[in-house]
Amino acid sequence: MNLLTNEVATESVEAIRFSLLTDEDVRKHSFLKITEPQLLDGVGAPLPGGLYDPVLGPLLERTPCKTCGQLQLNCPGHFGHIDLVSPVYNPLLFNFLYNLLQRTCFFCHHFRAARSEVEKCVSQLEHIIKGDIVAAKRLDSVSIGESSDPEDSDGSHKSCSTVHSGAQYDKVEHLKPQEWTSLQSAEAKSILNNFMKIKTNKCRNCKAKNPAISKPTFGWIHMSGMQRAHTRANIISGLKLRESFAYGAGETIPDIEDSSDLDTAETHALSAASPEIGDTSKRIHRKGGGQVPDQFKNQKDLFSGPLLPSEAKNIVKDLWENEAELCSFISDMQQLGFGKTAGQCIFFLETVLVPPTKFRLPSKGGDSVMEHPQTVLLSKVLQCNMYLGNAHANNSEHAKTIARWMDLQQSINVVFDGKNATGQGQRDSVSGICQLLEKKEGLFRQKMMGKRVNYACRSVISPDPYLAVNEIGIPPYFALKLTYPERVTPWNVAKLRDAIINGPNIHPGAIYCVDKLTTMNLSMCDRKARISESRKLPSSRGAVMQPGKDSDYEFEGKTVYRHLRDGDVVLVNRQPTLHKPSIMAHVVRVLKGEKTLRMHYANCSTYNADFDGDEMNVHFPQDEISRAEGYNIVNANNQYVRPSNGEPLRALIQDHIVSAVLLTKKDTFLNRDEVNQLLYSSGVSSSGLSSFSGKPGRKVFIPNSEEDVQTFWPAILKPEPLWTGKQVISAVLYHITRGHPPFTVQRDGKISHDFFKTRSNEDKGRDKKKKDDKDLGTNNEMEKDKPSKEKEAGGSKKKELNEEKFLIYKNDLVRGVIDKAQFADYGLIHTVQELYGSSAAGILLSVLSRLFTVYLQMHGFTCGVDDLLITEKKDKERKKQLEGCEKIGQEIHLKALEHEDGAEIDPIKLQLKIEKAIRGGGEAALAYFDRKMTGALNQYTSSGVINELLSEGLLKPPGKNCISLMTTSGAKGSKVNFQQISSLLGQQELEGKRVPRMASGKTLPSFHPWDWTARAGGFIIDRFLTGLRPQEYYFHCMAGREGLVDTAVKTSRSGYLQRCLIKNLECLKVCYDHSVRDADGSIVQFNYGEDGVDVHQTSFITKFEALAANQDMIYKKCGNQLDASNGYIMELPSALKDKAEKFIDEFPLKERICANLMKRQDFLELLKHKFILSLAQPGESVGLLASQSVGEPSTQMTLNTFHLAGRGEMNVTLGIPRLQEILMTASKDIKTPIMTCPLQVGKTEDDAKRLADKLKKITVADIVESMEVSVMPFSVHNGQTCSIYKLQMKLYKPKHYPKYSNISVEDCGDTLEVAFVRELEDAIQNHLLLLSKISGIKNFVSGSVSKASNETDDETSGSGSQHMGQIDDDADDEDGEEAEDLGLDVEKQKQRATDDNDYDDNSEEELNEGTSSAGYGSEIDQAENETEIDQSEDETENKMDKTSESPSGLGKTSMPNSSKKKTKSEVKKKKVKARIVKKETDRAIYVAATGLHFEVHFKFINEPHILLAQIAQNAAKKVYIQSSGRIDQCRVTNCKEGQVIYYGKDPKKRVKIEPEEKEKVLALHTVGVDFKAFWQLQDFLDPRYVYSNNIHAMLDTFGVEAARETIIREISHVFNSYGISVNIRHLTLIADFMTHSGGYRPMSRLGGIAESISPFSKMTFETASKFIVEAAYFGEVDKLETPSARICLGLPVKMGTGSFELMQKVEV
Repeated sequence: MNLLTNEVATESVEAIRFSLLTDEDVRKHSFLKITEPQLLDGVGAPLPGGLYDPVLGPLLERTPCKTCGQLQLNCPGHFGHIDLVSPVYNPLLFNFLYNLLQRTCFFCHHFRAARSEVEKCVSQLEHIIKGDIVAAKRLDSVSIGESSDPEDSDGSHKSCSTVHSGAQYDKVEHLKPQEWTSLQSAEAKSILNNFMKIKTNKCRNCKAKNPAISKPTFGWIHMSGMQRAHTRANIISGLKLRESFAYGAGETIPDIEDSSDLDTAETHALSAASPEIGDTSKRIHRKGGGQVPDQFKNQKDLFSGPLLPSEAKNIVKDLWENEAELCSFISDMQQLGFGKTAGQCIFFLETVLVPPTKFRLPSKGGDSVMEHPQTVLLSKVLQCNMYLGNAHANNSEHAKTIARWMDLQQSINVVFDGKNATGQGQRDSVSGICQLLEKKEGLFRQKMMGKRVNYACRSVISPDPYLAVNEIGIPPYFALKLTYPERVTPWNVAKLRDAIINGPNIHPGAIYCVDKLTTMNLSMCDRKARISESRKLPSSRGAVMQPGKDSDYEFEGKTVYRHLRDGDVVLVNRQPTLHKPSIMAHVVRVLKGEKTLRMHYANCSTYNADFDGDEMNVHFPQDEISRAEGYNIVNANNQYVRPSNGEPLRALIQDHIVSAVLLTKKDTFLNRDEVNQLLYSSGVSSSGLSSFSGKPGRKVFIPNSEEDVQTFWPAILKPEPLWTGKQVISAVLYHITRGHPPFTVQRDGKISHDFFKTRSNEDKGRDKKKKDDKDLGTNNEMEKDKPSKEKEAGGSKKKELNEEKFLIYKNDLVRGVIDKAQFADYGLIHTVQELYGSSAAGILLSVLSRLFTVYLQMHGFTCGVDDLLITEKKDKERKKQLEGCEKIGQEIHLKALEHEDGAEIDPIKLQLKIEKAIRGGGEAALAYFDRKMTGALNQYTSSGVINELLSEGLLKPPGKNCISLMTTSGAKGSKVNFQQISSLLGQQELEGKRVPRMASGKTLPSFHPWDWTARAGGFIIDRFLTGLRPQEYYFHCMAGREGLVDTAVKTSRSGYLQRCLIKNLECLKVCYDHSVRDADGSIVQFNYGEDGVDVHQTSFITKFEALAANQDMIYKKCGNQLDASNGYIMELPSALKDKAEKFIDEFPLKERICANLMKRQDFLELLKHKFILSLAQPGESVGLLASQSVGEPSTQMTLNTFHLAGRGEMNVTLGIPRLQEILMTASKDIKTPIMTCPLQVGKTEDDAKRLADKLKKITVADIVESMEVSVMPFSVHNGQTCSIYKLQMKLYKPKHYPKYSNISVEDCGDTLEVAFVRELEDAIQNHLLLLSKISGIKNFVSGSVSKASNETDDETSGSGSQHMGQIDDDADDEDGEEAEDLGLDVEKQKQRATDDNDYDDNSEEELNEGTSSAGYGSEIDQAENETEIDQSEDETENKMDKTSESPSGLGKTSMPNSSKKKTKSEVKKKKVKARIVKKETDRAIYVAATGLHFEVHFKFINEPHILLAQIAQNAAKKVYIQSSGRIDQCRVTNCKEGQVIYYGKDPKKRVKIEPEEKEKVLALHTVGVDFKAFWQLQDFLDPRYVYSNNIHAMLDTFGVEAARETIIREISHVFNSYGISVNIRHLTLIADFMTHSGGYRPMSRLGGIAESISPFSKMTFETASKFIVEAAYFGEVDKLETPSARICLGLPVKMGTGSFELMQKVEV
């Protein structure tokens, strides 16, 4: 049986453990110690001991390896190592070590935290490893009270922890040892992180004060010395340095005499002295009387200067011994016993491993030789190492040694990670080890997740309507190159013999013939040799007849690599592969003489392909298992429905639909020859439900076994027999469904009933009346049609049947035409697919396509200019109406400017008025004019003659008009295309607005400024038929260009969105109990989609009429019995059951008799059969389907993010930016937060408006009519020369304020005098500071401010207390100074960075910024730094003022908490006059508010000129006169709007309410989210239905279930706005996954995937090096459950057919 062992996998990888190599490991691996920094000697030969030493593997191709003797190709390569003179920090773990040292006491070498803290941490981790997370959490809550007291005794703590979890243990012990889950790893990491967060200088064990340490640059830890007071305190409490530090830091104490040179202490640091010296030295000093001062000096000196790795190593080593319990968790989190050996030495490197030569070969370009970057970096390490060794040998002075050590450390940092290179230019160019793993070009994504493949071809595609829909035509060129290794068996031996004789160049041939020992290349043999080889193939010579003889004799084990031939299965794929159907299996037809891949039209929509030069890839599966999956699972016919929403995806398109309409319309009659020709050429006779095969090499399909097609009795007998086109279709249907019960379909068509106008008008009227009568009678015409059909056939025609209702009754096409609708959902093909399976639907599509092709060749179809023309009379009317559009502009602008009606106005005056309005109102005014114009123009063009033009006004009637036929039947184009050709182009839009104006107020130079005509705003009344004018042409090009740019930008964004989704959700699959679980077995949904139904099967489950009509077939499909194998889901979901019962009760009795549905029970039984058939299959990778179903439609969404909701004013983020906000970033602060709530029933619109006006925010800017600034350059005030700026503002009269707001002029005056002046002062001060920074003048401010501004220059970040070195984030601190001054540029750069999609720490920086800015603001007294606080306070106030403003307008002055207490009632009382809070920098010398006039003067003493008007405008927008909480704007709407929830009186029942009902209930829609404001209004609002689109707000207020529901609603709202339907099951799965852990986690690398148990899936996503280091540090293990991990190792994924194993009974 040796043959079998060759082919069966004997070993497979079970799991992978990550760890770091220790120095011993490195030496074990190494074959050579490398010492020589030079690479080659003078003659170009590798130097021994150098980086190219032949021991590491051969450098040149022909030289043998010194270690293994092989040549370069076969030598695996051998490692070397470099021994470092002194240890250095391991750059990968440097930040971990730095954190560790900050928590370690330098005196007692324990953690600085109290013992109780450490013990609590250890016991929590132990609980977590046992899987008892509850007990761990409980410990947390218990000890919160106690740990606050630092002096607590150890005993009390221990007892409390044991008491609490004792009860838990009994249960836990019996649990079987479970898998390590993502929850456990997340909890364990968070416990360790929280423990490491405790920062304190004082050690809680020995009470010592420790020195502060910082890291000035990466790889260097600096101790900044001890404060004298601390040193004194340490000495008084009798603390002395531990020996380890003393000997670690060299023999400090004997040297104390010459210790004036501080650095000698460190000189010996590098030569580690023996412990005895340390001891004796301490003893010496205990005697003398001068002990305390010495100790003082000693501590002072030791703790300044750099902390060297050798010292740190000793500290950490002691720490690992003292705190063994906790430290063991750090390096081996799951306590699997692996990390014990490594311990503390992983933080330091004493040796560096050198990779073999073959992985860093020099690249030769022409004459020059480029060394591999790694070789260059390693030789630099060797050099630095040598210099450091020399420095030791020569005993050079201390500073020099330190500098040499720093160089070595730096060179090693760069070897590991090029990002650590110093110097700006090097940053990007240097590539270290981390750069080999990162990004798309890194090792993981380029070489492991995806690779280049063999057995594939790629070519241009062309269409071929004669192929079957699941076939692909392959050119012979490919067929000769692609091979399949076929095992020789008695059944295929004859075929393979012929193949061998044909050889490699004749199709169907073979290329190789392989047996156990030799491979025979047939291209080397002549025909004679090939014939003799073919005779050696075993014949079926009776070996099978005598089993149990010699087994070797039975299997000779020959394999023939034969050509690709007809009937093979290949996988065809078109990039971008956005969803499952983008890669499908097709059956091969090799087509002689072709040069391209040929494909049927029906596959176009699946691949999103067209034939304008698209290329596609073909992959040829190489074993029987994958072929079987190709034929049965991935087969193109099986991909009939779209996975995102269960609608049909494959259909005939364009010309085939035109042909279908022409063939099936009423007046198409065919004679016998034509009918027979059509039926024969359709190929239906050879394609029943059985399998079918064509002869090889033929282009046209010639059936082998022809069965007779039953033809019908002709519809017309005399004068000659004629058949209708409908009968041809019926014949095809009868043939395809033979042997099965017939089927019935009913569906509305796209073509309207009066489309084929052949009758006179009186007829039409009479018909219409009949139709109405008929509609009153019954809603389901099945019953009525039977007799009428017979009558029609008999010739007595009593009643005209309507053609727009399509009906097939028991396989007969009774009425209606086949148009686009019959290929869409619930149409003819969809029903056949549902009832008879996908291969029947595939055959039907193939047959119809050939049929229609042939019919179109017989009938012909063309399209000319006369199809486009309009009758003269209508054309004149059209012109007249469109000329009216020109005048409309002036009326609308006058109305908008509130000009008195009827009064004539001079054009120039109107121009000035418009200019003033737009320049003053800015964006809002533009948007207002735009809206008014578009609204009026839309009304104008959608009414009157223009609307009827394309039906009534055409020169050719619709039935004969070819363009009309194409657009109506859905074959090609739409009404819009037709309209633009014949009628008018309409309004051109850019980013959802009309054409923008330039700064001059013109849209194009040829219009006058502030032109109000519709034409100037991009409204085009020309049409393509008669041509465009130049201006119109230009506008049209602008709109076209925008579309192109949009597409280019969109693809990258939606691609990244889809990648994030897929990587996060890839592990989710349906298990055998119908739950959806993650890779670690944690349950995400108990039933997939809450009812367990597969999305692919959803479409017919609620289509009760179709189910009832075709019940025979459904019973036949499931063999008349329920599948009882599934014990989990047996009952119908209640919602479905209620729907079905309602349907039966409303079903008329007559119909029920007709459909054999007497009892309700019968129908429910039928439905249950259908339901059980529709359940999702176990193993279905639903996570992947969900992510594709969201990602693929997102490519269709346009990018213009802002959509006008309702009547404008309020923008809502939509499209991809909104999806990114919900899914990828899960951002707390969204761009456009809104809140909605219906009013109580019975409230009037007046009430609603009153509420809305009260809730609106009103700023100073809203009430200011005009603003004027005058400057007195020279003036004297209080004896000082200064310049005085006067600001005068005129306010609006109260009638301009919102109607129902309670604002009086006095209120405004008060606000202006107090809050506004304060805001202005601060703004001016900040502006001047900014100017000073830009111009580089530092000390310009008079008085006390100068000191402050000086300080702020060093760090603009605002937290002055922070040390430069103390920034812990790994994120690079790039935005330092410029952020403030060059605001715009930095913004632009940031924007660019996010656009580049290079996720290079963008999101992390954003996160860090977010946390820091919220930190200060409340505790203002934290720093002495006055003006800086000003700024930061201002910023936070801007964030906080949404909460803090009180209606009284004391906004900026009072702190948030005080002003919140004021309510509206207080406003009405007489207010106490507010006082302005003075500051030293104030400049106001005069403030007055009288009525509607306000004036303020500022004095400036020798300071730069400023633009006060701008500053004042900005300040005016920030100061509020009326505001309620965080709500900015508020408008009245009704419950029909998408984002309002309303379920009537009882919210629990969730009854669906009709839109007409919803429209009657009013609702409020606010910008900004503040639930409290709505709750307080519960007399008016219905607070049960409060809703917000801010998911974090919903989560924090209403809990996680509400957040989940909000995620689903928001995603579907985005898709609905674009008319895209995505099945709710996908969205529930995504929402469930995001809220799985009880919060709301983003789908980025910091969210769901960060908690994954598989390090591989994190590494293959983003920031590979970060995750691989983390995995090695914590000693993680990958059990290879996730798809990413399995793909990395080349294993089949555990999804679908890979989710189970087969057990074979082996007889040994």
